[in-house]
Amino acid sequence: MEGGVAPERPRTAAVLVVGDEILSGEVVDRNAPFLTRRLWELGIRVDRIVVLGDDREALAGEIAAMAEGHDYVLVTGGMGPTHDDVTREAVADALDRRLVRHPGARDMLADDYGERLTPAEARMAELPEGARVLRGRRELAYAFRVETVFAFPGVPILLRDIFEIAAEELLSTPFYKETVWVKGKEGDFSETLAEVDAAHPEVGIGSYPVLLDGRYRCKVVLRSRDEAALRAAVADVEAALELDAPPESA
Repeated sequence: MEGGVAPERPRTAAVLVVGDEILSGEVVDRNAPFLTRRLWELGIRVDRIVVLGDDREALAGEIAAMAEGHDYVLVTGGMGPTHDDVTREAVADALDRRLVRHPGARDMLADDYGERLTPAEARMAELPEGARVLRGRRELAYAFRVETVFAFPGVPILLRDIFEIAAEELLSTPFYKETVWVKGKEGDFSETLAEVDAAHPEVGIGSYPVLLDGRYRCKVVLRSRDEAALRAAVADVEAALELDAPPESA
């Protein structure tokens, strides 16, 4: 880039949601939407989300592939004490590490459960060799990190709590975002918007029809790691398209 420094390549992440209960529809996943939003706020782009059942071999293969192609991999679910909780084993397999007892995790479990700790629950302290435990503010749960792979419990309230601890290790250059509301349907301005998009290669531009205030409206969302480039693109969109007032319920 003449006269300046080229923007840093966006860090990328892949999210793996684990659980037969997700695939059967018994449980609705709330973790992937939360993670994609929070990662975006941290400057990390999620470009792959996969849902798999409790199959150790399939999980290990997917984790290995994700780790090969992304800066970070975030796995949710399969961290409990039952026979079908195989995330710990799958991460170990994917990274070619042994599963060993983590002393810190074992102590946490002993403190949390006390005399109620069962052998099955104690096995939750068996983590991939070299894992580092990430503990949130709540009790009875923790995540772990090995290399670029983070494994979280599947319970949303626990994941969200622990994620805020992990977020300190995930900070990257932030994205900037602006939304412009425009009149007409997407087909009316698609060619004009394509011209604006081509003129601003450092800015991602997308249009999205939504039903608000009793009628369909269109919003144009612009995103960039370069704030100045984003402002220039917003100005061109506003000059090229007929603007609409932001809906009250947006």
